[in-house]
Amino acid sequence: MKDATAGFQAEGYMAHSEGADLAYFDLDAEARILSRNAVAQRFLNMNPQCVTYNGAEVFTVTPIQPFLQALKAACDRFHPVSTVLSPVSNTDDPLLQINVLPLRAGVARIVLFWSSPEIGAEEVTYPKLTARERAVLELAASGLRRDRIAHRLNISLPTVDMHSRNLRRKLSVMTTVEAVAVAIRMRLLEA
Repeated sequence: MKDATAGFQAEGYMAHSEGADLAYFDLDAEARILSRNAVAQRFLNMNPQCVTYNGAEVFTVTPIQPFLQALKAACDRFHPVSTVLSPVSNTDDPLLQINVLPLRAGVARIVLFWSSPEIGAEEVTYPKLTARERAVLELAASGLRRDRIAHRLNISLPTVDMHSRNLRRKLSVMTTVEAVAVAIRMRLLEA
């Protein structure tokens, strides 16, 4: 019987090194790419061997077996399990670590820690936020609830929700709290 973790070392949390980029993918149980952030797109552009096209974009890494087992475990509807995979030997591999995390039933978030040879070489592009989205983001960052944001900006609650949805989409996050954290990290907001 072949070792399912051959080529990868499963381990606990390991901080990524300076100069590593984070790429986020949302995959279904068959490894089809449902969504990705800009860093993930850059990773795929630089590593075309990591995506195959079989009617849909499918994410793949070598060795594939431990990754698929981790993905299946994270997508389990009843008892999802997180897994951390680290390449064991190949120093030419840009992947430093792969976190396979349950996102929702049947969907896993893949976080890749990878070393990009072009870090700093590309001009960083930030999402374009409207004045109203920026105002909602700043008020959310100051700790106001959505009803207080609506009152302060003299807009309806559904309008606040719409701006929050747009912010989450533009910043590739799931929650408004994550949007605030990402905006601070991107220096769209002052800490």
